[in-house]
Amino acid sequence: MTTPEPIVPSGWRSEETAGGVDLRVASSGRRYFSVVVGIFATLSGTATILEWNRGSSTSAIPWVLLTSCLALLALWCAVGDEVWRLERNCVTHRTGIGAWGYSKRYRNADLEIRLGFSTKFGRPYYRLYAVENGQAHFMIERGEKELMQLAEFISFHTGWQIRAHAASTMRFE
Repeated sequence: MTTPEPIVPSGWRSEETAGGVDLRVASSGRRYFSVVVGIFATLSGTATILEWNRGSSTSAIPWVLLTSCLALLALWCAVGDEVWRLERNCVTHRTGIGAWGYSKRYRNADLEIRLGFSTKFGRPYYRLYAVENGQAHFMIERGEKELMQLAEFISFHTGWQIRAHAASTMRFE
């Protein structure tokens, strides 16, 4: 008897590919956000040009920085991607835009969910780690139920074991 494939939590989507599964956060509202940020980048760009034309290049520098930051954020929201590629005994986490990106590969690991408490109001948070050769590598932070579903999904496709919940003494704001 085979074990049924675990379902991904709501807000996530998985796609079968040759040799594995791609796991992504469903990003339905990102395009609207990128349009709004793009509008602000355009307005900021207009202010930059006006300051530059006044002959005040030093007062235009903050506008150039703001325009650049907003334009990069709009670009990331429009075409940026973050994907977890799940294969037998391997997870590759990739973030980037097209060919430009960063990826981290984990092999021969176990999954571990750690509980920590924030320094503000002592709110609990849950983080998923890939533990390779005794060294923990942070993968993602979510709520307990969602993180457990993700861990089961990843475990199913990689064959990695899920270690018991571990309490953490780390505190973050």
